[in-house]
This record gives sequence, structure tokens and C-alpha cells, in this order.
Amino acid sequence: MEAPSLEKAYLAFKDRNVYFFSVFVTSKEKDIREFVETFNLTLPVGKDTGIAEALDVKAIPETVFIDRDGQIIERHRDTITYDELVTGIEKLL
Repeated sequence: MEAPSLEKAYLAFKDRNVYFFSVFVTSKEKDIREFVETFNLTLPVGKDTGIAEALDVKAIPETVFIDRDGQIIERHRDTITYDELVTGIEKLL
């Protein structure tokens, strides 16, 4: 489960101009709320409104690292660990 890793990275980097958002592609609003409550998430989350298609997401879960110019720098197609998140983020800083 990557939610705890995402939350930990969000808290570690949110004050360093690193932005996070978690997109739920197939989940219902009720299920998203329950997920957020279960994992005490404070990072931004929402239901997909086309972002997955726009970013050409091919797997669930998939983490996309985007630089300040809006260019996709890296993709991680599978559950991601905190250390992998930190490595990806540090490439962008």
C-alpha cells in the first residue's frame, strides 16, 4: 500500500515547492472519502476528470514526476516506496 509513503513524502516536501495530487481513476466519491479517512491523508486527492488520460497513465498505481516546465521526467508504474519517491523528487529539485 503506497498511501502511507505518499503522505510521508507529501509532508516532507510540501514546504519545498513540491506539489502532490492523488487521482482515483475508478473509485466512487464515497470510497475515496473512506480511503482518505482510513489513511489520515492530508495530501490533495480527487476523482479523475481526465488527468489520467492527459498524462497517458497506463497502470494503476502509477506515479508521474513532472518538472516545473510541465514535462514528464519519470514514471513509476507500480506501488512506489517512500525512498523511490524521495529519489524521484530530488531529481526535480
